[in-house]
Amino acid sequence: MNQQLFNHLYDLLKKTTVPDTATLKDATAQLQQVLVNPECIPVLFELSVVSPESTIRQLAAVELRKQVNSDEKSPWLKVPVEHRAAIKKRLLEHLLTEQESIVRHSFARVISAIASVELPQGQWPELLPFVQTICGAQSPVHRESGAFILFTILEVVVEGLQDRVADFLRIFNNLLRDPQSVEVRLVTLRALGTLAGYIDIDDKVEIKAFQTFIPQMLAVLSESLTLDSDEGARHGFDTLSTLLIMETPLLSKHVSEVVTFCVQAGSKVDLDEEIRIMALNALVMTIKYKKTKIHNLQLAPHLVDALMPLLMERDTDDEDEETPARLGVRALDALATSLPPQQVFPRLHELVTQYSHDADSNKRKAALMALGVVMEGCSEFIRPHMNQVWPFVDNGLKDPDASVRKAACTAVGCITEWLDEECIERHAILIPGLLQLTADPITQASACTALDGLLELLGDIIDSYLPLLMTTFAQLLNTAPNKVRAVVIGAIGSTAHASKEKFLPYFKETIVQLAPFLKLEGEGEEEELRGIAMDACGTFAEAVPKEEFLPFYEDLMANAYQSVQSQSARLRECSFLFFGVMAGMFPEKFIPYLPNVIPAFLQSLKLDELGDNATFIETKGQGDSSDTPIQIIESKIDEIEDMDAEALLKVNSAIAIEKEIAADVIGGIFANTREHFLPYLEDTALVLQGLISHYYEGIRKSAIQSIFTFIVTLNELSNPDPWVAGAQNVVPLNDNVAKLISHTMPEILEAFDMEDDKSVAAAICQALADATTKVGPALIKDSFDAICAMCLKILSGKSMAQVDPDQGEEEESAEELAEMDSFLIGACEDLVSSLASVLGRDFVTPFANFLPLISQYYGPKRAAGDRSSAIGSFGEIITGMKGGITVYTAAIRQVLMQAVQDTEAEVRSNAAFALGVLVENSDIAWTKEDFEGFLFRLRPYFQVGEGGSKADFNARDNAAGAVSRMILTNASLVPLESVLPVLFGALPLQHDPLENRPLFRAIFALFTLNPNYILTYIDTLLPVFTRVLDPNAPDEIGDENRAGLIALLGQINALLPGKLQSSPLAPFLS
Repeated sequence: MNQQLFNHLYDLLKKTTVPDTATLKDATAQLQQVLVNPECIPVLFELSVVSPESTIRQLAAVELRKQVNSDEKSPWLKVPVEHRAAIKKRLLEHLLTEQESIVRHSFARVISAIASVELPQGQWPELLPFVQTICGAQSPVHRESGAFILFTILEVVVEGLQDRVADFLRIFNNLLRDPQSVEVRLVTLRALGTLAGYIDIDDKVEIKAFQTFIPQMLAVLSESLTLDSDEGARHGFDTLSTLLIMETPLLSKHVSEVVTFCVQAGSKVDLDEEIRIMALNALVMTIKYKKTKIHNLQLAPHLVDALMPLLMERDTDDEDEETPARLGVRALDALATSLPPQQVFPRLHELVTQYSHDADSNKRKAALMALGVVMEGCSEFIRPHMNQVWPFVDNGLKDPDASVRKAACTAVGCITEWLDEECIERHAILIPGLLQLTADPITQASACTALDGLLELLGDIIDSYLPLLMTTFAQLLNTAPNKVRAVVIGAIGSTAHASKEKFLPYFKETIVQLAPFLKLEGEGEEEELRGIAMDACGTFAEAVPKEEFLPFYEDLMANAYQSVQSQSARLRECSFLFFGVMAGMFPEKFIPYLPNVIPAFLQSLKLDELGDNATFIETKGQGDSSDTPIQIIESKIDEIEDMDAEALLKVNSAIAIEKEIAADVIGGIFANTREHFLPYLEDTALVLQGLISHYYEGIRKSAIQSIFTFIVTLNELSNPDPWVAGAQNVVPLNDNVAKLISHTMPEILEAFDMEDDKSVAAAICQALADATTKVGPALIKDSFDAICAMCLKILSGKSMAQVDPDQGEEEESAEELAEMDSFLIGACEDLVSSLASVLGRDFVTPFANFLPLISQYYGPKRAAGDRSSAIGSFGEIITGMKGGITVYTAAIRQVLMQAVQDTEAEVRSNAAFALGVLVENSDIAWTKEDFEGFLFRLRPYFQVGEGGSKADFNARDNAAGAVSRMILTNASLVPLESVLPVLFGALPLQHDPLENRPLFRAIFALFTLNPNYILTYIDTLLPVFTRVLDPNAPDEIGDENRAGLIALLGQINALLPGKLQSSPLAPFLS
């Protein structure tokens, strides 16, 4: 052995333990230079076994493991064979004699590193028998060492171990029940979590064997909760998390036990709070990844019972602090978004009712917190029952306890996000109540946050509140702390958004009042305040006349550009949003800023999210071609014993959100600046391409949406010929557009197939559907089969976003869906409709696969939203396929005959539209009996009283459109004498004005057939004619119908001289 090198390395390792930064840095640099010498391996080994200090032994073992790696050029292989054999022999001997646990663990990791190199080559045959022997040794320390070696060997994924799973299970079966040592049991628990990765999804025997371990694994994990150190519990919950996300169904037989364990541990107030949080985090994962089992086991009501008391516990204003109450909220949110609302909300409503009337203010607060958090997942289910929910909120806003009032404000904010129409109807109660709470320092921030969400919905309704709102907000800006000022400014922005030009009297005074906030340079609250002020200025630009905003434009752009160069991710994010608004409102003035602004976007999009730990990230690709997009790939970290790798790689969420916003806004900037963006298009597209499979769902979604915006915009700039429906003779695209599509679509579709987040999958469906209808069949001609395959998966409930990781084929999707599942399916149905639109009759054959899948969502147990979406998609598909639908007319008609008599007006409305276009487009000989059946079912649609709902009136308009299409198809089959009074009595069509188009075409056809059909009802029709021809009103009939109506007026005037001369229609007679 090189004694000089031994002494030198000893000194360097000694220096790394000195609590002096300069010394540590110098020693580390020298170590990096010295350790490239292969002679270091035997020297490091000697240091690890003979050094008197345990810290040096441990550090030497760590460095030895780093040298012995699995790379083909491993320095270990340069050590002579006889020296390697000696090291291995002595390593196993010293493992048994080492007294310090941390050093033994480091030895075990050296052993696993050597094993990763030698076992695949058939070397070191004595290792596994040795390990098996000490796993059965008398000494608990030796058994723990054996278990830890197996754990570390399994962790490095050594080739060939897959064949020994059964052997390892037999060993672990004894160790997991070790009668003497909890350390043995805990290490075995970790080892089993690693061994799980070796079990093939198709190996039923090993899966069944592993499943028998689960109860005892939970028992060991339960035991770890009471230990002095939380390290065992942390490792145990890590193991549980690993099993939860695996595709191999190892936990599937014991989901109920897992849920019970997590609930009990999370609810024990005498346990350490950090351990409770671990348990509740595991519960959240269980709900998300085992939702099908939880659904089938009907566990949701029991979970609601268990979670509600958690919401009574202490909370904190610190956004980064985890508490059991906060995890209880998160678990309720997971329940509401993962499971059908029918399983969650009824029981929750019962408890909310009980809690709301309780004398304990903590219970009243919990009731309102629960109401707010479940809105995202249960809003459509709750919508019809809001009259039963509002009293809880109203009472909460007036509760004598401030914490309850704050919770009521939070609930209002959640409701505004998901049930906007219901909130608008409630404005006369909510706004005064919330404004009153802005005067209380305890509730003013929560009240302003709720107002922020409510005010932006109000539109013209806000006019009567403007003076009071702006007076209140101005006072708060002068007196409130910065944290409150930030939410006040947000509420001012929402006020401007709703009031539009009526905000002008307050505009200049407000922007002057915000000016000091735009110059703040502090961190934390000052940073947030500056960012929110910038957001508000962007909203002002959209609200007031452009000429009023322009004097402030240059200064605000300069401020935003200064912010985008800052070290603050939050300020950069707000700058990107501001740039997006400016590009939309003032594209010509924004264009000169592109050379400075776009590099800032690209710099943000290339950031990694690991903040100070960026050196641990390995990047792939340079972004200089479509084949090498910039990507962040799996980080490479030297795993050191007792290092919290999860903390090391904790995502910097601020940077992730910044990138999400940048990726989202950049698409709009291209769409608004058009050809001026072209110099930056390729670089930007390449960076976005590299984010398509990013691990953060928000970034994936924004990148994909912007890529589709790029495709659409670039296609528009190429002045393409109008596309023609059909798969044959597709209108070719511009070469640059085709290149962009060929480079991005395969990767998007691959990501689509692997997407496990419902919101991202739905966004891809929506963006692809929109781009398809704009670009035409050329967009999908090379990817049609892949798109169809993905749509079929989603409609079958089998996409990765819809199934649990370990869900088997035998587990059918439930008829009751979580609302997020319904949203995804609805988006997929829209995508199928777009395919029908661009392919027309050529969609006939593929539609055979889609028809039964869409039809299944119109079933007796389906939610009204699912039924409505399915029937609505039929209407769009029929419209797209035109005569091609004839093959399926009988099957669709059968569904529609039920749907037109549905209990829900929204479903009936869509059914009436679909029935009308089915009649119009089907190439079959309809009979009088057919039409009589249709008219009989549509007749009740026209009987809507003054108190009818919006959906009832929409249904009436769609029924009018359906009758009009029947007249256009074959007027002789329609009993006009009885039908026309009802049809014309429903005019004007104000709730679905597009139905005016078939109506007017029917009017023209009737007049041609017999003028008296129209002249008889002329007094009813003339006000309708006047309305749709009003040049100041939105166009509801289209240019062709408008010309036809003007021609009709001339014909009527010839038949009824003087009838029109004195009417508002006279100008159209010339």
